[in-house]
Amino acid sequence: MPLQPASKDTEEMDAEGDSAAEMNGEEEESEEERSGSQTESEEESSEMDDEDYERRRSECVSEMLDLEKQFSELKEKLFRERLSQLQVRLEEVGAERAPEYTEPLGGLQRSLKIRIQGSTRASAWT
Repeated sequence: MPLQPASKDTEEMDAEGDSAAEMNGEEEESEEERSGSQTESEEESSEMDDEDYERRRSECVSEMLDLEKQFSELKEKLFRERLSQLQVRLEEVGAERAPEYTEPLGGLQRSLKIRIQGSTRASAWT
Protein backbone atom coordinates (compact mmCIF):
# COMPACT_ATOMS: atom_id res chain seq x y z
CA MET A 1 0.00 0.00 0.00
CA PRO A 2 2.81 2.40 0.22
CA LEU A 3 2.66 2.64 -3.57
CA GLN A 4 -0.58 4.56 -3.58
CA PRO A 5 0.62 7.42 -1.48
CA ALA A 6 3.75 7.52 -3.57
CA SER A 7 1.70 7.80 -6.76
CA LYS A 8 -0.33 10.63 -5.27
CA ASP A 9 2.86 12.38 -4.30
CA THR A 10 4.25 11.84 -7.79
CA GLU A 11 1.10 13.21 -9.41
CA GLU A 12 1.13 16.20 -7.08
CA MET A 13 4.80 16.78 -7.84
CA ASP A 14 4.12 16.57 -11.59
CA ALA A 15 1.24 19.00 -11.22
CA GLU A 16 3.42 21.30 -9.14
CA GLY A 17 6.23 20.94 -11.67
CA ASP A 18 3.86 21.78 -14.52
CA SER A 19 2.54 24.81 -12.70
CA ALA A 20 6.10 25.82 -11.79
CA ALA A 21 7.15 25.44 -15.43
CA GLU A 22 4.18 27.51 -16.50
CA MET A 23 5.06 30.10 -13.92
CA ASN A 24 8.69 30.10 -15.07
CA GLY A 25 7.49 30.44 -18.66
CA GLU A 26 5.34 33.35 -17.68
CA GLU A 27 8.19 34.81 -15.70
CA GLU A 28 10.52 34.34 -18.64
CA GLU A 29 8.07 36.15 -20.86
CA SER A 30 7.69 38.96 -18.39
CA GLU A 31 11.47 39.10 -18.00
CA GLU A 32 11.79 39.27 -21.79
CA GLU A 33 9.20 42.01 -21.87
CA ARG A 34 11.08 43.83 -19.13
CA SER A 35 14.40 43.40 -20.90
CA GLY A 36 12.79 44.68 -24.11
CA SER A 37 11.46 47.74 -22.33
CA GLN A 38 14.83 48.12 -20.59
CA THR A 39 16.58 48.00 -23.95
CA GLU A 40 14.28 50.73 -25.23
CA SER A 41 14.85 52.85 -22.13
CA GLU A 42 18.58 52.14 -22.30
CA GLU A 43 18.61 53.37 -25.90
CA GLU A 44 16.76 56.50 -24.86
CA SER A 45 19.01 57.01 -21.87
CA SER A 46 22.11 56.33 -23.95
CA GLU A 47 20.94 58.96 -26.44
CA MET A 48 20.37 61.33 -23.56
CA ASP A 49 23.68 60.29 -22.06
CA ASP A 50 25.41 61.03 -25.37
CA GLU A 51 23.77 64.44 -25.46
CA ASP A 52 24.67 65.03 -21.81
CA TYR A 53 28.24 63.89 -22.42
CA GLU A 54 28.58 66.16 -25.44
CA ARG A 55 27.11 69.10 -23.54
CA ARG A 56 29.38 68.43 -20.55
CA ARG A 57 32.38 68.01 -22.85
CA SER A 58 31.72 71.33 -24.57
CA GLU A 59 31.31 73.02 -21.17
CA CYS A 60 34.63 71.55 -20.01
CA VAL A 61 36.39 72.58 -23.23
CA SER A 62 35.00 76.10 -22.88
CA GLU A 63 36.11 76.30 -19.26
CA MET A 64 39.56 74.94 -20.15
CA LEU A 65 39.96 77.56 -22.90
CA ASP A 66 38.96 80.29 -20.45
CA LEU A 67 41.48 79.01 -17.88
CA GLU A 68 44.21 78.83 -20.53
CA LYS A 69 43.45 82.44 -21.51
CA GLN A 70 43.64 83.55 -17.87
CA PHE A 71 46.90 81.65 -17.43
CA SER A 72 48.43 83.30 -20.50
CA GLU A 73 47.36 86.74 -19.29
CA LEU A 74 48.83 86.14 -15.83
CA LYS A 75 52.04 84.76 -17.32
CA GLU A 76 52.39 87.84 -19.52
CA LYS A 77 51.65 90.13 -16.56
CA LEU A 78 54.28 88.35 -14.43
CA PHE A 79 56.83 88.65 -17.26
CA ARG A 80 56.19 92.40 -17.59
CA GLU A 81 56.41 92.88 -13.80
CA ARG A 82 59.73 91.03 -13.56
CA LEU A 83 61.08 92.93 -16.54
CA SER A 84 60.10 96.20 -14.87
CA GLN A 85 61.84 95.13 -11.63
CA LEU A 86 65.01 94.26 -13.54
CA GLN A 87 64.97 97.61 -15.31
CA VAL A 88 64.64 99.43 -11.97
CA ARG A 89 67.60 97.45 -10.53
CA LEU A 90 69.67 98.12 -13.64
CA GLU A 91 69.00 101.85 -13.28
CA GLU A 92 70.00 101.70 -9.58
CA VAL A 93 73.23 99.91 -10.46
CA GLY A 94 73.94 102.46 -13.20
CA ALA A 95 73.35 105.31 -10.74
CA GLU A 96 75.47 103.49 -8.12
CA ARG A 97 72.57 103.34 -5.65
CA ALA A 98 71.83 99.60 -5.65
CA PRO A 99 72.82 97.92 -2.35
CA GLU A 100 74.00 94.80 -4.20
CA TYR A 101 76.40 97.09 -6.05
CA THR A 102 77.35 99.69 -3.42
CA GLU A 103 78.26 97.25 -0.61
CA PRO A 104 80.82 95.21 -2.62
CA LEU A 105 82.09 98.43 -4.18
CA GLY A 106 82.67 99.95 -0.71
CA GLY A 107 84.65 96.84 0.31
CA LEU A 108 86.76 97.01 -2.85
CA GLN A 109 87.43 100.73 -2.33
CA ARG A 110 88.58 100.07 1.27
CA SER A 111 90.89 97.31 0.05
CA LEU A 112 92.27 99.66 -2.61
CA LYS A 113 93.00 102.40 -0.04
CA ILE A 114 94.77 99.91 2.22
CA ARG A 115 96.96 98.69 -0.64
CA ILE A 116 97.72 102.20 -1.79
CA GLN A 117 98.65 103.23 1.74
CA GLY A 118 100.76 100.09 2.14
CA SER A 119 102.59 100.69 -1.15
CA THR A 120 103.23 104.40 -0.37
CA ARG A 121 104.68 103.50 3.01
CA ALA A 122 106.83 100.83 1.42
CA SER A 123 108.10 103.22 -1.22
CA ALA A 124 108.77 105.90 1.43
CA TRP A 125 111.09 103.50 3.27
CA THR A 126 113.14 102.70 0.27
